[in-house]
Amino acid sequence: MGWDAGFDMVPALSKGIVDSQNWGRFIDHTQKIYKDDPQVEVKPNYIEFKAGEHPCLPLEGQKFLRFSSKVTGRIASTTNVWMYIRAVLKVSRLHFGSRVQSWYEGDDQWGHYNWLDVQKSIRSYRQVSAGRAQDSLHHCTHLITGIDPIQTESGIPPFEITNIPGKGRGLIARVAISKGTRILCENPLFTLGPTDKLHMAIAAKLKGLPKAEQRQFLSLHNNCPDMHPFSGIFKTNALPCGSGSPVGGVYPTACLINHSCLPNAHHSWNGEAKHETVHATMPIQAG
Repeated sequence: MGWDAGFDMVPALSKGIVDSQNWGRFIDHTQKIYKDDPQVEVKPNYIEFKAGEHPCLPLEGQKFLRFSSKVTGRIASTTNVWMYIRAVLKVSRLHFGSRVQSWYEGDDQWGHYNWLDVQKSIRSYRQVSAGRAQDSLHHCTHLITGIDPIQTESGIPPFEITNIPGKGRGLIARVAISKGTRILCENPLFTLGPTDKLHMAIAAKLKGLPKAEQRQFLSLHNNCPDMHPFSGIFKTNALPCGSGSPVGGVYPTACLINHSCLPNAHHSWNGEAKHETVHATMPIQAG
């Protein structure tokens, strides 16, 4: 008997290069902290904490759902398992931010996953998956194309939209993003070329959009208050559809990327696919 406590990874990690690299950094960080701790043993496929119910961390992040143990009772108190859970929780949040969800049954908090799924994931730690043997292939694909498999495997973007003090809404990295990673691929709400009646042309474009996309356009920042609101939003946010192109496109997400004199990302127009892509030009830390 006793209370369980721990943390879950929500959503679960994918096999993509971003998640794999961040999990690798997290594991390396954890190993450095506990390299001289006799209660922490590195097994061939996982790290075992010999405290409480012996919580483990797999070396393959896509297998991980939960790190937990009973934290009350004689065994828990004599092995300091609470200390390990809190410490590993702190390290995990440095690498994965709000994706890490902590809980403690003593406060009527419960994990995101059911115990059957958790036990199944823990049993898989002892087995090396086929995906691990393909890590080098994923890495080569990433280096050659600049495309991060996480985008196609899980659909989870490596960023989140949040309010930035003094700048309004913007994109913040949820996890560390490596150089060359494709951060975003997005179709424009609409594109528009030069016109003498800009706000009327925009009104015509908006009329053909669903209500949700109209609201996305109207929610964008307007840095030209002396112009018609439609024109001001377009002038503030439109990105050229190709270098030197007189045609501009407006995007619900790409337009939220804040300007910097020392940019860490580059956007480009794909004329064939008719979408805008954004790639990291240097490593980007979470947050």
